[in-house]
Amino acid sequence: MSNARTAFRTMSGLAATLALAAVAAGPAHASTPAAHAQPHIIGGTQASSPYIAQLVFQQGSGTYGCTGEAISADWVLTAQHCIDGTSSMNVYFSNDTSNPGPAIAADDFEASPDGDVALVHLSRSASIGSYAPLANSYSPASGDSGTIYGYGLRAGGAQPDYLYKADVNVLGSSTDAYGGRAVHVQGQDGASNHGDSGGPLFVGGVVVGVCSTGDTADPGSDIHATSNYANLTDSRGWISSTAGV
Repeated sequence: MSNARTAFRTMSGLAATLALAAVAAGPAHASTPAAHAQPHIIGGTQASSPYIAQLVFQQGSGTYGCTGEAISADWVLTAQHCIDGTSSMNVYFSNDTSNPGPAIAADDFEASPDGDVALVHLSRSASIGSYAPLANSYSPASGDSGTIYGYGLRAGGAQPDYLYKADVNVLGSSTDAYGGRAVHVQGQDGASNHGDSGGPLFVGGVVVGVCSTGDTADPGSDIHATSNYANLTDSRGWISSTAGV
């Protein structure tokens, strides 16, 4: 594992497609505007989910992309580094980056006091039928199996066309981009990349963390790359009091 961790937000390719006007150590995989590359999971398989959303947002002069998951009709869970300095955000639920469907604008951003966790409030309710189930607490145990989802870059930085998922192994505990507790994972058949920030880590059928940082700045085509998912345990009470979930 490298000493420098990289946040996985990415420049948004979707933003370029929609003509929306709206990495260094830090939050995991988020995307950035210049290259307009929206990060997707490396390897893995195409997936579908009614509640895992693409987040396209404006930070400064750039347009970026992250992943998020609706936990109710009005609130989306993501990583805090995806909302820091964000002036506007659109949320898309189609799972298809080339045909994202109608946007729902965000009208409020809330940051957890404990780690790289945040909530995005939607300006109108999302009628999607089901929502991400959250763990009440999770103690990472080496050998646990999990599944990650995201709209991040594909192998070699290729643009993704859809939502992807990958199986991962839990290695133990680590820290996230804000010094909070995190779950350290290693890709089994795929790994997170830029743009997967805020995407969920499922263990035992529930979300235990959100994508925060990668252990290398550019995982390239390494399906076994390691990353850190902000553990929801310390933020669980805050999520409940803020979103009512």
